[in-house]
Amino acid sequence: MKDKPKSVTIRWLAEQAGVSVATISRTLRNPDSVAPETRERILKLVNRHHFVPDGRAATFSSQRTGVVGLIVPTISNSIYAEFTEAIQSRLQAADLSLLIANANYSADIERQIIRKLIESRVEGVILTGYKRDPALYELLRHYRIPFVVTWSLSPKATIPAISFDNRAAAAEATEMLIKLGHNRIGLICGMTSINDRAAQRLEAYRSVLSRYKIPYDPELVSEQPFEIEVAAEAATRLLALANPPTALFCANDIQALGALFACQRLKIRVPKDVSIIGFDDLPITRVVNPPLSSVHVPAKRMGHAAADALIDAARKSIPVKSQIIATELIMRGSTMSAPTAKSKLG
Repeated sequence: MKDKPKSVTIRWLAEQAGVSVATISRTLRNPDSVAPETRERILKLVNRHHFVPDGRAATFSSQRTGVVGLIVPTISNSIYAEFTEAIQSRLQAADLSLLIANANYSADIERQIIRKLIESRVEGVILTGYKRDPALYELLRHYRIPFVVTWSLSPKATIPAISFDNRAAAAEATEMLIKLGHNRIGLICGMTSINDRAAQRLEAYRSVLSRYKIPYDPELVSEQPFEIEVAAEAATRLLALANPPTALFCANDIQALGALFACQRLKIRVPKDVSIIGFDDLPITRVVNPPLSSVHVPAKRMGHAAADALIDAARKSIPVKSQIIATELIMRGSTMSAPTAKSKLG
């Protein structure tokens, strides 16, 4: 085997694998078109040397692309729009462009996007949530592409995060309902298997119940996609229980709106019969009737801070440092003290 060059190239990999450059390229672009034995040999080499092809044009002379990549799990939630606009405004002021990609809550799609961003040699990557294959972080480090996690704190110091604390925010909302006298609290949250933010909010909910010695009842928890109709159906099921909740904590305002509309359809009074707290503090929460209590997420401040950190990393070689941004529980008309035993549902 020839000595490994300072920068691994597709030609060098082809020599090590005993195949043509075209075969290497075909393996990376369309692996199913290559014989299994050859494909396995090539991919082992690629993974061992952390190789990602340089997707820039051969005539591209500058080491700077002027582009920062942002990966969000969805573009249907307006909270990400505010976050994205905040990032873009900062980057534009620094003469940088923003490339936005939607992973649709798919780890496989996100993996492909990250590799494409590395191929394009972007100047930085802003990620949503921390839970992903550690090899992707290694790839970003290998190619010296600054990155930052948002919307979730990171459990590892090596993964810089600029975010609010999901657990603390969800714990505050749950505790508020308990202090208002509710001990049958339903939770509608995202799919925890694919969403670390939803998982953290569920963990906080369970932790607070335990602290107040309230038994955890899995029947009161509904994991659902962040869709208003689905949330309405989930709320309807929870409220139809033999011993229904007197309060609902929804880990997303879309879900809280679905729960509110379900109550209105069922002639269940909010908040006299059921209290509701959401999460995000979307503008619509202030104008529905009753206005929804919600955890205010500092999306704009988080976007500004994440962009500023990557600008400093890309242009001044200043390492990205983790930062916690505070949330605030906004109490509105959808929440009140628990109903008395006589007026409880059912």
